[in-house]
Amino acid sequence: MAKNHGGITHAPGALPIVGHLFPLLRDPLGFLNTLPEHGDLVQIRLGPQKAIVVCRPELVQQVLLNDRIYDKGGPIIERVGNALGDGIASCPHSAHRRQRRSLQPAFSRTCLREYAGIMTGQVDTLTTSWSDGRTVDVGAEMYALASGTIARTLFTAEAAGPAVDAVTASLPDIFRGIYQQAVLPPVLRRLPLPSNTRYERARNRAWAAVSKTIGLYRQDGENHGDVLSMLLTTQDDEGEVLGDAEIHAQIMTLLVAGIDTTAVALTWAVHLLCQHPDVQERLRDETVKVLGTRTATWEDLPRLDLARRVITETLRLYPPGWIFTRTTTTEARLADAVIPPDTTLVYSPYLIHHDARFNPLPDSFDPDRWLPERQHVRGTHIPFGGGARKCLGDNYAMTLATLALSTIVAQWRLSHGDPQAPSIEPRMTLTPHNVQVRVESLETEHVAESLRQ
Repeated sequence: MAKNHGGITHAPGALPIVGHLFPLLRDPLGFLNTLPEHGDLVQIRLGPQKAIVVCRPELVQQVLLNDRIYDKGGPIIERVGNALGDGIASCPHSAHRRQRRSLQPAFSRTCLREYAGIMTGQVDTLTTSWSDGRTVDVGAEMYALASGTIARTLFTAEAAGPAVDAVTASLPDIFRGIYQQAVLPPVLRRLPLPSNTRYERARNRAWAAVSKTIGLYRQDGENHGDVLSMLLTTQDDEGEVLGDAEIHAQIMTLLVAGIDTTAVALTWAVHLLCQHPDVQERLRDETVKVLGTRTATWEDLPRLDLARRVITETLRLYPPGWIFTRTTTTEARLADAVIPPDTTLVYSPYLIHHDARFNPLPDSFDPDRWLPERQHVRGTHIPFGGGARKCLGDNYAMTLATLALSTIVAQWRLSHGDPQAPSIEPRMTLTPHNVQVRVESLETEHVAESLRQ
């Protein structure tokens, strides 16, 4: 039995020195899903370090909405900072407002509308490159789409191309390394293990490429009308321009987090539509009425309701960011427990999304659960976090995913090309492997239907 100390229980199975390292590496999702049976606040061990997993949505909301008390910190956020720099994703509360102000203009509705034009062009390039009857590696295709789109949002100068290629190639080892190093005891992080070496090489390669691009932009002095140009001319609250270290951290964060999370979400969405052909047909009915066979645009978004619900349900089942840490800056109270300062808290969108107490039939794919008339427990859907630290790029990601999925389904019939189910690799995102999909052109069907009419 787990022991209870002032409302906090202890998860069983911790080993000396390594704590819960083995379940966190072997089957972290299964391990997390066992924790609510022990209580609402469950202590686990990350090596010698203790952490409290928050297992109820209303308690997670307290953590998210009180970022001054529950600040960014803990082993996962520390490793994110190590990988990307102290940008918007990992900076402390004291720096967050300043950083958010510097980035907010790039995510205004006006800018998002402009970005949607880039998205439409990239989606069109993707879907027209497929051929009837071909089997595509969906993960690779979605990474190409996300990296191409986000790169053209951040950079328009051709000089940035090598940086995008370097970051995209480094992503798997960076995201795998962030998670592995977060759960490893500190002494093991410093050893020349193959996983540590791969992470450091990938990180250094990406950092160098982004640094070179910032230098090239500074040298030419032109305003390219992209996010990097905007950051190079942005002034902080004291009227000072941003330094290279902060610009580097923001670009790394937007590139790495934006590419990986969007690509992963779209890959899972395509997989789920192959698993549920009835939903795929319903979505096709919607998209054909709105689009015909053309590529979706910004103006189409209000009429692509089912597509948005499919993406939302995909993010519930497979939230790209599935585990995060915070640190208490002062004594705090959650439920009946007093939490001392400098305590690491863990919250998991995956755990909350899959808890049957708050989400009926949590493992079922049901986009209609997001219809307006359906009721939800507050705080049970947190793929983008919440509070002041909610993901700044949430609308960007939803726009790209909705445009892409709608266009794909309007033009192609999707079925699994490989009967083997995809495997999940829980690194910093829930990364699917082996999503092979056969695509069949619907153009012939549309032409035949038009002739009949």
